Amino acid sequence: MTHSYLTAINSKMNSLPALPATVANVMTVTANPESSANDLMQVVIGDQTMCSTILKVANSAFFGIPRGVSTIERAVVVLGHEEIRNIVIGKAIFSCFPKLSQENKNTVSLFWEHAFTCGLAAKIMADHLHLPSSELFVAGLIHDIGKLVMLMAFPYDYPILQELSNPCNLDNCAEERSRFSIGHDKVGLQLAERWLLPEQLCMAIGFHHSPQNAPSFKHYPLIVQIADILSLIYCHSEFIESRDVEKIFADFLPETSTMWQENNLTWKTENFGLWYEMLQQQREDDQEILSAFSSQ
Repeated sequence: MTHSYLTAINSKMNSLPALPATVANVMTVTANPESSANDLMQVVIGDQTMCSTILKVANSAFFGIPRGVSTIERAVVVLGHEEIRNIVIGKAIFSCFPKLSQENKNTVSLFWEHAFTCGLAAKIMADHLHLPSSELFVAGLIHDIGKLVMLMAFPYDYPILQELSNPCNLDNCAEERSRFSIGHDKVGLQLAERWLLPEQLCMAIGFHHSPQNAPSFKHYPLIVQIADILSLIYCHSEFIESRDVEKIFADFLPETSTMWQENNLTWKTENFGLWYEMLQQQREDDQEILSAFSSQ
């Protein structure tokens, strides 16, 4: 049975298309410190869907650019290489998953609502911690992509929203490993590596339930782990307040706060309440970003 589960998962993973050539070209250009804005513009200008997404995101409340961005040339100049790269990766991953069956439509919609909220929470945290915020937004946005592969493999058996019942459970993959012989974190890691995503995104995807095991960029899964919990609290707790969030993290596992300190991240319980308040304030304003990524 173990073999049949893994075979089904690998089959679905292999059926997914490669990321568009635009993604590889953008990552090549942005990795070159000598590349210009024109170099980057040239590799995205031919992909009209990607250009449309970039313009929608550039003109959203997410960036708050005071003057409208009407051309891809201006978007590249105003947003810069890193922001464009992260938008391209996020959009491409949304587009790579085929439309799932009608039976799973509402479930998948809730999945992306949570994923987007996790990305937004990771961005808020990153801004406060002086880390690359747009990259951590994407890390949060795509951290659970392994779940979509498992849902494709087992459309009637895989509980994609299982985490919702216990948002503070740090090892939500244990039951998956028992039942399917692998967790969504490792399925997502395999897919991220197959797609040649940047290493820091691979670490966030593959180790957000076990940051202590990440071989590199450990601060990425550490932040996404907490952003994941903040998102689950936001999405599924109607009346919780910031002080309640602070109490949750005051009683958190001590080894988690130790890992934060070891990776030069500031662990203060009052920060978690502040980040949750900011998430509440920004979540609805930034809904158009999710619409931009999910539009065809």
